[in-house]
Amino acid sequence: MKYALFEHKQSNLGLVNIGDHIQSCAAEQFLPHVDFYVERDHLNNPDYDKALVIMNGWFTDAPHNWPPNPNLDPLFVSFHLQPTSAAIILEKPENIDYLKKHQPIGCRDYRTVELLKNKGIEAYFSFCLTTTLDEKYKYTEGNREGIYMVDPLYGYDKNLLSKISFAEALKGLSLSRLKKLIKLKDYFKKDKAKIEDYVPSSIIDKAESVEHYVDSKQSTDELYRIARSILKKYAKAELVITSRIHCALPCLALGTPVLFVMEGLTDEKQHMSRFRGILDHINILTTQSKAELNELFGKEMNVYHPDEVDFDNPPTNPESFRALSDALKEKCRAFIGQAELKTESAH
Repeated sequence: MKYALFEHKQSNLGLVNIGDHIQSCAAEQFLPHVDFYVERDHLNNPDYDKALVIMNGWFTDAPHNWPPNPNLDPLFVSFHLQPTSAAIILEKPENIDYLKKHQPIGCRDYRTVELLKNKGIEAYFSFCLTTTLDEKYKYTEGNREGIYMVDPLYGYDKNLLSKISFAEALKGLSLSRLKKLIKLKDYFKKDKAKIEDYVPSSIIDKAESVEHYVDSKQSTDELYRIARSILKKYAKAELVITSRIHCALPCLALGTPVLFVMEGLTDEKQHMSRFRGILDHINILTTQSKAELNELFGKEMNVYHPDEVDFDNPPTNPESFRALSDALKEKCRAFIGQAELKTESAH
């Protein structure tokens, strides 16, 4: 039996989000071996051999490349359809048939569950596979050390512009690339939020900065090396402060105290589609009122104002995610176990 793992070559203006590789590191934990990579945004490639693949993560910048190659036998868990691509994918009968063939579809967020159910596809909220990363990456060798600031308030980070390859962005100038270039105006329009409004300077001064956007001109193996190295940092940290989901959720799994800095996302459809269901289980650091956040999410959230936090003794992470994480582990083990049994019986 062959097993495939995602690669993520789709460049976002010359950059890739290492959070995609972190999600795939979570899938990799359950695979007996990796025989080849499949590009997440080109799963319809006709050259792929027969293989099992755990179909988790963010989908997709290439909705027209659906449905995937039938040689790929998928387990759909922690699946997220971003709204723009969902509208394209779910309008095609062949994609509906494909998803129904592999239902029930485990979804990373409530919005994806809703989108699929509206098309008659069996779907459920599975949470994110990165909450299982303690399977391989949990740190047990000594005391925690190190504070990491991981892209806090990255939506306000005008330094991101200096990292973007505009030559890469203009290459072929597809509609999706044009939309991304237009969206850059948001970096100039927003009022500048400052991390100093959330975190004391004494903590900022001793924290190490980590960024999730990295140069896309690196091999898949090198990008996975970077992702694994970052996970090892998170695993032994004493505190992580971030606005990245795929920093916060791994920290949750690894038992690392984490504060998710959230601000100004109430009217951003793409962000909220990813957050509903996910942030229920994370300590949120915000200057917005608890009542405002509870109203936004329609439930009681784990909300902390900066004035409430002792950063030298940060709040304990919620444990409400454990049942979901355990169910994901069991689902992945069963999927692989059944495949291995079939292979043994065939011999």
